Amino acid sequence: MLKKKSGNEFSEKELFGKENGTPETQQSPEERAETAIAELRNRYSEKVMEQFENEAKKLREERDAALRENWILQQRAEAALPEQLAAAGINGGATETGLANLRAQFQGNRNDIRKGYLDELGEAGSESRKEILENERDFNKEWLEYLLGIAKKDAEER
Repeated sequence: MLKKKSGNEFSEKELFGKENGTPETQQSPEERAETAIAELRNRYSEKVMEQFENEAKKLREERDAALRENWILQQRAEAALPEQLAAAGINGGATETGLANLRAQFQGNRNDIRKGYLDELGEAGSESRKEILENERDFNKEWLEYLLGIAKKDAEER
């Protein structure tokens, strides 16, 4: 028998919600089936959401890596730009313009990375929701078929 932290044993009611082997409330077969279907729905939805969270985490990691790489490339390009322009004989205002253009390009890249992340995250969320709704539809169909079977059986017995 399992024991509580205090060392006392758990009662059957505490463990199983029943006493002396009889359920606290008697459920009809329909109620048991409905309860089982609801539990299956919930488990399935939780599993789909867990998969979505894993996909979202992967997408965040990919986004962060791409943003980091973009930042590193920007820092390197900015550091090398004055030397490259000087070697080409360009100086003064043209250097500032070149630097501004370079920064604008990398900001555009950053925005593209973020937009790509949001698009992919939205797509993953839509797919997860679609999967959950399709599963709900299938469970509802099975439940209705079960109830129709019971109604048919009752009609035949009469």
